[in-house]
Amino acid sequence: MSDSDATVNRLETTSSAVGVKDRSSLKQKGRIWVAQTSGFTYRTLRDVSRSWSVLAVAVGLPPIMYLLVTATRSFDPTTKGLFAVGIAVLGAMIASLTVFGSQLAVDLETDRFIAYRSMAVCPSADFAGRVVAGLVVAALALTFGLGVGILDGAPVGVTDVLPVAVSLAAFLGLSIVFMAVAVPIVVAANNEQYAQFVLSLVAVFGFMLTGYNGMLSSVAVLNESMVGLLPNVLATRTIAVQLVTTETITSVGFGAERGRLVPLAVYSVGAAVLGVLLTRWQLYDRGVQR
Repeated sequence: MSDSDATVNRLETTSSAVGVKDRSSLKQKGRIWVAQTSGFTYRTLRDVSRSWSVLAVAVGLPPIMYLLVTATRSFDPTTKGLFAVGIAVLGAMIASLTVFGSQLAVDLETDRFIAYRSMAVCPSADFAGRVVAGLVVAALALTFGLGVGILDGAPVGVTDVLPVAVSLAAFLGLSIVFMAVAVPIVVAANNEQYAQFVLSLVAVFGFMLTGYNGMLSSVAVLNESMVGLLPNVLATRTIAVQLVTTETITSVGFGAERGRLVPLAVYSVGAAVLGVLLTRWQLYDRGVQR
């Protein structure tokens, strides 16, 4: 064998070894990332399950608001269904903000991020783990809110698989956006109680200023041209069109609109990227290049 052939063989062997090593390293990093993500998910859910104040506000407050309003006002069936969806989505908003933000505030207040840095925790795994935990409780809040509405006679139901899939996509987009919003609020508050209070206010004000998440535009404080572009309104209207079962739902002002999931998807992807970057910058003190 000539020297050139031997050199080629050595290069091929070295390249193969490097490729196998790189693949092995990527798999190991992937396993570590999944383990860290699941760890943050478990810990957040465990701690939130012990916090009755967070669960009471996120899961219990919106249905109470719904029952108080429907007990004092009379709605036609379509409006009642829209209001039930709007209130249920408010529960998902509160849960997304407070579940994600409460444990984040505790970690920030007790300087646990110093330990996380020393353990080489991946900021994206931190963010993703808390997001998954927030989604679990937000889904519970949304389901419970819709259930209360149905028991009260609101015309809300599931007629096919497609409405469920579309509603789920809208819910996921909404929750991710609000959880990303929680990061700078928690950092600015730097206190668990203040953070929970402010995060709950953000959800309630977003609900009220947009006319019950865009369900009743006549009571919205903001202009309709602005309301229709906000993520909470895009998600709520998408879910309402899919789940409200009255025939007159198509005659509602936004009933015939299409394509709301596209801007909502853009919001959620942008929010996820921004959430990871904010977690790196504001919590782990790592720049984009590090």
